[in-house]
Amino acid sequence: MRRRDWILLPVLGLITIALLMVSAESIARWSFPTSESGLQGCFAKGIPWGNAGAVPNTVCSERMAESKYLAEYRFNSCGHRAGVECGPKQAGSYRIVMIGSSMAMGLFTPREMTFASLLPPKLSQETGRKIELYNEASGGEFRGGPFPMRGSISQFKEVLSASPDMVLWVVTPMDVENATFEGPSPEQMAAIQNRAGSGVRSGHLANVWNKVKAAVTQGTIDKELRGRWDQSRTSLALKHIFYGSESQQQYVDSYLKNQDDSGFLRADMSPKWRNSLAAFEGYAEAFESQAKKANLPFVVVLVPNRAQAAMLSMGRDQWPAGYDPYKLDEEMRAIVEKHGGTYVDVLPEFSKIPNPEQHYFPIDGHPDAEGHAMIADVLAHGLTNGAIPQLKASAQPQAQLERGR
Repeated sequence: MRRRDWILLPVLGLITIALLMVSAESIARWSFPTSESGLQGCFAKGIPWGNAGAVPNTVCSERMAESKYLAEYRFNSCGHRAGVECGPKQAGSYRIVMIGSSMAMGLFTPREMTFASLLPPKLSQETGRKIELYNEASGGEFRGGPFPMRGSISQFKEVLSASPDMVLWVVTPMDVENATFEGPSPEQMAAIQNRAGSGVRSGHLANVWNKVKAAVTQGTIDKELRGRWDQSRTSLALKHIFYGSESQQQYVDSYLKNQDDSGFLRADMSPKWRNSLAAFEGYAEAFESQAKKANLPFVVVLVPNRAQAAMLSMGRDQWPAGYDPYKLDEEMRAIVEKHGGTYVDVLPEFSKIPNPEQHYFPIDGHPDAEGHAMIADVLAHGLTNGAIPQLKASAQPQAQLERGR
């Protein structure tokens, strides 16, 4: 080989690799498009731990890569994605005020396709009553965030000011896990703000070059490359295809390997999840106490995450030894009923649905539009099966509803 070939061949190889990477990323961006008008513009700024509320009378929209719909977030003058202006309920209607986190808010899903929108007509049909649902779920900054969160107890008066006939708290396993989240200390918050205020205001290429030099100097170039890869659309596309094509058993086995996140599925919960449940009980007790003083029914329902829904559908004989997807459900029922609330168990309904995990985004984990329709059906059945007298299914619901119009 000529001397120049020792230079040209590696260069050609690098160019080929670069072209393949650019082509793969371009195809992935075409197959998994996104669009956004700045969802962060609809939430208050300056609260780095993520419990900022939505700014009243704002509108934002986005389409995340795994979704085929553009989701618009339209917040009313009270900062709620309720679909109606905040104010008195309609005459003769039974108002449910729903609280919760990003799943109840309907993150990544058009509002008319969320279970918050689909549930009221189903309840009206079942009960023969005019049912309206006012959605106060949002949680926190930018993405719905966790709920409960810092300040939730003091903010519960907003729920009562919406003139509810019933309060419905839709809980997810992540909400229980986040019940212990305190946010940064004042010192940590000051450091975050100082770093944000002292950022380099240079061009994009200069910033990239500075990051590369820092990574090389600190010996973290491998981590920097992995981070870039994880943020690429190609990585997302491959993960989406891989996770979406897994069998139910393969997906559950893979999820359970992360013992930190899957601890709530163990028959003997880890200390971390015991601590989270204790913190969750503090919120539940405070919420239920305020609802009791207002003479309002306080109803709690646990909606499973993707892995829990898959395990429920598998059946007991296929659960790995030492795991029980009903364990968190049992613990929450004991907590809620201990303090005088009503717990509605909907997990048995998920066990009857074939592969319910297919109605969640494989990577993100939130329910898709079909998932929201599934949850609306499950909630309608659970809320009208007699646990709540005011919503008990009527023998002739539709005829009664027509006479009430």
